[in-house]
Amino acid sequence: MMKHPYLPSVFPKVAAMCAVVGAALTSFSSQATAKDVRIAVPVLSGHFNEQGDGRSKAALDAIFKECGDKATFISYRWGQHWQMFEDNSDIDAVAIVWDDAGVSGFPSDDFIHQKNGVAFRADKNFDIKTPEDLAGLRVLGFGGATRMFPSLAVALPTVKSYWEAPPGFGTTLALVNDNVDVFITDGLIFAIDYMERAEKTGDTYGSKLWPRMSFVGLFPENGDKMHFRRKDDRDAFNKCLKTAQDNGAIASATAPYVEPYRAIVGDQVPKQ
Repeated sequence: MMKHPYLPSVFPKVAAMCAVVGAALTSFSSQATAKDVRIAVPVLSGHFNEQGDGRSKAALDAIFKECGDKATFISYRWGQHWQMFEDNSDIDAVAIVWDDAGVSGFPSDDFIHQKNGVAFRADKNFDIKTPEDLAGLRVLGFGGATRMFPSLAVALPTVKSYWEAPPGFGTTLALVNDNVDVFITDGLIFAIDYMERAEKTGDTYGSKLWPRMSFVGLFPENGDKMHFRRKDDRDAFNKCLKTAQDNGAIASATAPYVEPYRAIVGDQVPKQ
C-alpha cells in the first residue's frame, strides 16, 4: 500500500494538538470541581488575628491547596463562631473546635497542634520542668484549666495560690506587675499577644515596661479540629490534611507565624 506523503507530517501535529486539548480539558475539569469552602473562624491570637490572618489560617490554606479548593474565612468573636456554624446553613465548616465544645457536624482530624504550659517573667529564673515544680508559686489560670489539664489539678494543693482569670482580665499585666508568678497559657498565643501589646504602646519587647518573658510547656500537646456540615467534605479534608502533613506543607506555611516569637516560646511550638 502506498503511503500518503502528507500523513507523517500531520500525525505529530495532531498528537500535539490532542495533548493540548487534553490538558485544557483536565484543567477545566479541575476548575469545575474546585470548591469554595466557607469557614467560620474565631478572632484568636496565634490562629486568626483581627485581619483574619495567622498560623491556623496558613495551615488551612496549605491543606485546601492540596485539595485544589479555596477556603473563605468568616471571622466572629470566640464562641460565636461555633454558634454561627449551628445557625447558618451557608457556612460549610467551623475551625478551632475543641473536643468538649459540643459542636454538631463531622469532626476532622487535628489540623494544628498547641502546647500549653506556664509563662513567667524571665528575670524570675524559675526552674520549672513539671507541674510539681509549681509548688509554692502564685499561679494564674484560665477558666477550665484544671479540667483541661488533670496534672495541674493534682499539683494545686502544693501551690501558694491559684485562681482563674475571668474573660478580659489583664493577665499580662498581672505578670509584669508581679501580682502572680506564672500564668497557665498556650505558649504561642501568649507570646504573640504580649509582644504585640508592647508594639502597640510604641515600646519594645524587653524594655522596662515590657520585661522579657519565658515559657515552659508542661502539658501534652492538644489538637484543634474542624467540623464540617457534610461527611464527604470532612473525608476529603482529612485526606488532604494527611498529604500536607507528610510533605511538610503545613510546617512550611506556618513557620512565618512562629519564628518572630521564638524569643519567648523557643522550640516549644509543635511544627504542625
